[in-house]
Amino acid sequence: MVRSGKSKRSIWLLLLFLVIGVFLGSLIGSFAGDWLPFLNWSSPVYGLTPPLTLDLDMLSLTFGLTMRLSVAGVIGLLIGYLAYRAL
Repeated sequence: MVRSGKSKRSIWLLLLFLVIGVFLGSLIGSFAGDWLPFLNWSSPVYGLTPPLTLDLDMLSLTFGLTMRLSVAGVIGLLIGYLAYRAL
């Protein structure tokens, strides 16, 4: 099927599919990791360690972000992207 003009798909929809794909892939990897241990091979943890804290006496804000990507998460990313392309 050839599409003409601008695509109706949004970048936000792609990000949603990718986030859902990573989440589901990691979830499946944690359950199936006992039988298929290669699914839990992961990258080092990247992020803010320790978290950044802004203390304003009355209000304290803590910012933190860590990322660890496993084989199951990458498979979930690919499935999420393929699901997005199938729209």
